Amino acid sequence: MTAAAILATGCATVDMTEMTSPVVAKAEAPAERNIVLRAASKLYSAFRSKGFVAKTSRKKMQSAASILLNGLEERELTSQVDYSAQNLPRAIVIEDIAYATQHVRQTANAAEIYFDMSEGKRKLREELGELEQALLSSREASATFEQVVGSDSLEIRNLDLEIDRLKTVTDNFGKRVREQAAADMAARRKETS
Repeated sequence: MTAAAILATGCATVDMTEMTSPVVAKAEAPAERNIVLRAASKLYSAFRSKGFVAKTSRKKMQSAASILLNGLEERELTSQVDYSAQNLPRAIVIEDIAYATQHVRQTANAAEIYFDMSEGKRKLREELGELEQALLSSREASATFEQVVGSDSLEIRNLDLEIDRLKTVTDNFGKRVREQAAADMAARRKETS
């Protein structure tokens, strides 16, 4: 009789645990970041960790982002461990370029999809900022790789094609943000008139 009571108590405990677990897990789930924010952040983190870009603050990256839309000025890379000074074998550099190209392609794809799906979305400023940072990192990485393999490399040309795609979609985000800001301004003027 006591064995039956123990079994019954154990079953009741399991049932109660199963009922409370989903509620606790749901409350602890972190806020999801959208696909553009994740892809751009992943690109920037990967490029920094691999040494393709200098480890600078996000503020410096964002302040330089406006330069990207009109091209990157010629300047010295200030990475603590300059990638080109490592004298890596060409095969390793080619692998790194392919790795960088994959990240740029994924970020551009994510941005294109999100842009198309967010037609009526009002605020894209955060996504625009992340894309500008990803674009800046991509251009800096390309310049770093060019120092090692030269600009005539097929791998560099492929990377630059993907960077151009990323620039185009970043420009589209910027245009939509500016149009929305102009519409908001016009609406405020109309309200105050």
